[in-house]
Amino acid sequence: MAPHRDPELSRRALLALGAGLLAAACSGDDEAAPDDTAPAGSSPRPSSPPTSPAPATAAPTTAAPTTAPLPADPFRLGVASGDPDATSVVLWTRLVGTELPDTIDVTWELAADDNFAEPLATGTVTASAAHGHSVHVVVELDGPVAYRFHAGGHTSRVGHAAPATARSSLKLAAASCQHWETGFYTAHRDLAAWRPDAVVFLGDFIYEGAAQPVGDDRVRAHDGPEPTDLTGYRARYALYLSDPDLQAARAACPWFPIWDDHEVENNYAGLVPQDPAEADAFPARRLAAYQAWWEHMPVRIERPEAGRPTVVHRAARYGDLVDLVLLDGRQHRSDQACGDVTLSTDPPCPEALDPARTMLGPEQEQWVADTLAASGATWVALAQQTVLTDLRLPNGAILNFDQWDGYAPARERLLAAAAPVARRLVVLTGDIHLAGVGHLPGIGTEFVTTSVSSRGLVPAELEPLVASLEHIVAAELRHRGYVRHTVTPSSWTAEYRIVADVHDPDSAVSTWRTFTLQAGASDAVA
Repeated sequence: MAPHRDPELSRRALLALGAGLLAAACSGDDEAAPDDTAPAGSSPRPSSPPTSPAPATAAPTTAAPTTAPLPADPFRLGVASGDPDATSVVLWTRLVGTELPDTIDVTWELAADDNFAEPLATGTVTASAAHGHSVHVVVELDGPVAYRFHAGGHTSRVGHAAPATARSSLKLAAASCQHWETGFYTAHRDLAAWRPDAVVFLGDFIYEGAAQPVGDDRVRAHDGPEPTDLTGYRARYALYLSDPDLQAARAACPWFPIWDDHEVENNYAGLVPQDPAEADAFPARRLAAYQAWWEHMPVRIERPEAGRPTVVHRAARYGDLVDLVLLDGRQHRSDQACGDVTLSTDPPCPEALDPARTMLGPEQEQWVADTLAASGATWVALAQQTVLTDLRLPNGAILNFDQWDGYAPARERLLAAAAPVARRLVVLTGDIHLAGVGHLPGIGTEFVTTSVSSRGLVPAELEPLVASLEHIVAAELRHRGYVRHTVTPSSWTAEYRIVADVHDPDSAVSTWRTFTLQAGASDAVA
C-alpha cells in the first residue's frame, strides 16, 4: 500500500525539489565540482542478443606458458568473474606494469577449494597489448569453484564463481555510482562479506572528471585530467580497481555489469556529447571509453569496434526462479528533451512527448519485448540505469529529463511490453544517488539503490517531499550504500544497506529498511 500523500506540494517546495532533482539530472557529480584518474529450466529461455559465445581475448592453448618472468606482480587490479550461464562463466583479469611484452601467456586454474588441493581444470590464454593485456576466458563449470591466474612467475588472488543454475533461493546484490574522490568503498566491503550469489552493477563504475584537491567531502583524488582517449580511460579504471574493497567485491562472486553515462561522460546521449563543441571528436572518445569498459569488465560480449553497436543488453536465467534482463539506456537513446532544462515546474515542451524519441532504440525495445514475452520464471528482474517510476508533477512537469520521465512515450512502450510479466516484475535501478522504492501500477516494483560513494544529488532536507510523490513508497537521501536482494519462489526481499559515514573507510554499515514483495503482488511492503 502506498503511504498517505500530502494533498498538494507548495510551489516553493516544488521549486526546491525540482532544483535538486534537475541538478542531479544535469550535473551528475562532476559539474557540481569536477573529478578523477589512475595508478600503477522448464519454461522458455529468454532470447539473447547476438553476442559472441566466448569472448576470450585469445583462444585457450594447451602449450606450456612461454612468458619470461615479470619483475613485478601484474595482477594488481584483481580478478573477477561474470555473465554466468547454466554451464559456464567468464573469468577476467588484466595485467598491468611497466614495459610489459606485447603478449603474455596467462594460465587459469579452477579448483574445488581455495587452497587448490582439489584442482578441477586449467588452461592458458594469451593477453595482448591491443586489449590492454586483459583476459576474458569462458570456462565450463557445474558448480561453485575457486579460480586464479598465473603469469610471469606471479599468482593472482583467489576469486569465486558459480554457474547460473536452478536454485531455491538467490542472493543478489545491486550497486552503482562509485565516485573515487567523494567516498570510500565501505559498501563494497560489506557486500563482499555478505557473499552474494551475484552482483548486478548498474553503471557509473568510474567517473570521468579531472582531478580535484582532497578536502571537504573529497577524501582522495583522481590523479590526472579528464580522460578522452583509451590510455586515459584505462588509467582511470586502474585507479578505481586499485581499491582493496572493490577488488574483494569483484572476487566474491560473478558480476553482471552494465554501464551508464560516467563511463564516457556525464549525461551523454547516443553520439551526442554533453558539450556540443565536442561533437566531432565524440565518436572516437565514446569508442575508447567503451573499449576500456570492456577491457575491465567480466562480460560475455564482443569487444567494441568502430562501425557497429556494442551489444550490452543481454539476459541470464537462474532456473525457473529469476530471469535477469540487463538493459543499455545510454548508447541508443535520443538526446534529452527541451534542452535538458535545469529547472522548470512548467509543463514540458512538445518534444518530450514525441513518440519517435527512444531510450533503448528500436532493436533493443523489440528484444526486451520478445524476452519478457518468453519468460516463464517466477520473477523477472529488469536491471537498468535511470528511474523508471513516474515522478512527473500533476501538471506534467518533468523534474529530470535524463530519467524515463523525459522519455514518457518510450516508457509506456516498455511498460506495455512488460504486461506478460505483470506482478512478477522487479526493476533494479541506480544513477540518482538515493535509496528509494517506486510503484509501477499494475506492473511491479522498482528498487532504486543509492550510490556506493558518489555524493547525494538531491538535498537531504527534501526527503519528505520526495517520499510524498504519488508513486514513491519510500525514500532515503542521506546515505550511501547498496541493496541486498534475497529471492525465493514465494517472495522478493530488498534490504537497503547504508554506510554511516562514507568518508570513513572503517564506517559502520547498517540496514535502513527492508521491503518484501510476495509472489503475485505488485506492491512492496516494509
